[in-house]
Amino acid sequence: MSTAPRFSLRAAVTDSVSTGRRDEMPAAIEPEPVEPVQQSTPQRVTKNTKEAKTSRPATRQGARGITVWVEPEIYRMIKLVGLDADMTTQDVMMEAINDLLAKKGKGRIAKTR
Repeated sequence: MSTAPRFSLRAAVTDSVSTGRRDEMPAAIEPEPVEPVQQSTPQRVTKNTKEAKTSRPATRQGARGITVWVEPEIYRMIKLVGLDADMTTQDVMMEAINDLLAKKGKGRIAKTR
């Protein structure tokens, strides 16, 4: 009567499935037939935004993005301000921009969504 092979953690961790390595070459696999690719006429690339269709939301149409890099602690504080006031980060930053513009005498012109 034969006994079942004993489980080896080392063998389980170092096998080809766990490591992704293949020690032996796989059997020859016949490739699936590939459908021929139809040639399409190249489309003209244009920089005119009126012709190009974007998938931007309506709230971002005509708007420009501003990127600001801050320390992680400042980022967390901005997020907390938004959570405390039930505001999005966008709304918190728009309020900050409005406050800056008012302080500099430029009026409160920044719109929220």
